[in-house]
Amino acid sequence: MKTDFRFSNLLGTVYCQGNLLFSPDGTHLFSPVGNRVTVFNLTENKSYTLPFAHRKNIARLGLTPRGNLLLTVDEDGHAILTNVPRRISIYHFSFKGKITALSFSPSGRYFAVGLGRKLEVWHVPSTPDTNKDGELEFAPFVKHHTHTQHFDDVQHIEWSSDSRFFLTAAKDLTARIWSVEAEEGFTPTVLSGHKQPVIGAWFSENQEIIYTVSKDGAVFDWQYVKPINRVKEDDDEMDEDDDSDMHWRIVQKHFFMQGSAHVRCASFHPESNLLVAGFSNGLFGLYEMPDFNNIHKLSISQNDIDFVTINKTGEWLAFGASKLGQLLVWEWQSESYILKQQGHFDSMNSLVYSPDGTKIVTTSDDGKIKVWDTESGQCPLHIESRRLYPRMGLDSLPKLPHLHGAHAPLLLLHGG
Repeated sequence: MKTDFRFSNLLGTVYCQGNLLFSPDGTHLFSPVGNRVTVFNLTENKSYTLPFAHRKNIARLGLTPRGNLLLTVDEDGHAILTNVPRRISIYHFSFKGKITALSFSPSGRYFAVGLGRKLEVWHVPSTPDTNKDGELEFAPFVKHHTHTQHFDDVQHIEWSSDSRFFLTAAKDLTARIWSVEAEEGFTPTVLSGHKQPVIGAWFSENQEIIYTVSKDGAVFDWQYVKPINRVKEDDDEMDEDDDSDMHWRIVQKHFFMQGSAHVRCASFHPESNLLVAGFSNGLFGLYEMPDFNNIHKLSISQNDIDFVTINKTGEWLAFGASKLGQLLVWEWQSESYILKQQGHFDSMNSLVYSPDGTKIVTTSDDGKIKVWDTESGQCPLHIESRRLYPRMGLDSLPKLPHLHGAHAPLLLLHGG
């Protein structure tokens, strides 16, 4: 028997693990859902799942500045390069190790990956082009160079705006500054002083300040300055333009005061000087740098916030909490949710279509009933119950009130 089924969407969960990515225009959000990637259109309240699938759950996502190439890497280091506009995978590659960090340069020429404590910089593969014979040509992955100076896993990679330098933050309590090409007078620099693993490091917009955040809530402000108490043996002979003794030094320290909670994730937006941090108690805080003024503080989950990112304009904050499968997009200026979805966090035991086929009702062992829209892929309403519903028909479900809502997946197929 011949069939013409094709994959359409993935329902039942919205986020599992790994990092979230905004599209360059900030209107779409890429979320890893198990071994697949779901894309949420935040302006039209729709979603779709890319058709490719990894063998293991996805650990890291990377998107080129143009937004045309998506690099996904699973827990085994197997990578798939996808043409986003055409929604097709164009290249498979293995990094032969677990990827702990991934970031594309703003120029779109390089991307850096952390493989445990090892750091690799690669040339970005070009998109397929047609040669003079009409055949498609593709430039494969080419490694630029490798660094092994960190002593523990690299957790975060951040590029400078000109793509000449990049920062790495690691579990070895340090952050480091690297250059892509050899720079006159520059040597790789170690930023040490934190007492717990460094989870993030960022350049300011003018690249004159570096901010580092560690797990214990310490925020260090680094600047390229001379020592304050430098002893001048002969002031008359000292050249004022001499910068031989200038170094990156801590000029200010701040601390998140969250009691016993620790920092799980953080993100910085250089253009607006906004720093956002997610904590293990489900709270997040938004701060204005360099004065460290607290703008907002809000509880959005009962569990760890695993990842946070800011869109290009600095207006929307995206949060992922893996334990309950939560995905949130918050507009901090209006203090309103753009997206608030949560999947089932236990096995689904029943599903049924509505008579018109536009809705799917699912019940789960977590005691929740959810209604999914097959067109948008979103969960517009859900109900929580103390009783568990076995396999049943639509008529036996209780009347669902209009509640908001959204880890078991549900595959949606279109049949021919």
